Amino acid sequence: MMKAERGFTLVELMITIAVLAVLLTLAAPSFYDFILLQRLKGINAQLVTDMQFARSEAMGLAERRADNGASVDVQVVFRPAASGAAMSCYSIYTDNSADPAFKCDCTQAPELRCTQASTREIRTVQIPGSLGVQLSLPNTQARGFAFVSTTGAMRIWPSDFPANSPNFLVATSIDSNRKLNTWIGLSGRPSVCSPEGGVSGSVPC
Repeated sequence: MMKAERGFTLVELMITIAVLAVLLTLAAPSFYDFILLQRLKGINAQLVTDMQFARSEAMGLAERRADNGASVDVQVVFRPAASGAAMSCYSIYTDNSADPAFKCDCTQAPELRCTQASTREIRTVQIPGSLGVQLSLPNTQARGFAFVSTTGAMRIWPSDFPANSPNFLVATSIDSNRKLNTWIGLSGRPSVCSPEGGVSGSVPC
């Protein structure tokens, strides 16, 4: 005589689904935070790599001169996140003119970012606001700087900005507690720290 196979009852299935729903509800915020933190670290790592690349490009232009006889530096201009902004971004470019500051608009499509004849776009990075990570700059700081072609050193715009200004700061953040500060020193080399150690695995500021 064959025995009938016993399956789950409707009540047992409902209890199982309810337990799984509770577990997912508890785990989802932590998992989402983990994804955000990894995204934050990845975007900031790309920023550091791009600054190192731009400095290297500048030093490779040491023998290049503009029409006015000046060295052609590598310029970096940021568009930090503003209230309701669709993105934050930055462009790296060269400019043969005597006044190279703030010529490129990183929010535009590729063919519209560096439209002046004297400019040459090297790289642009756009960070959509939907990613939950944004770039910001101190309100008192200029929004761009140059890597000097002869030395790779950093020079902040505008020209009347204090010559001995120690660093250029870019903050990559999820919120006020989860933030990475990237400092570009006068030598042109970037360094990274996390204010009050808010991002695990990073050097605290």
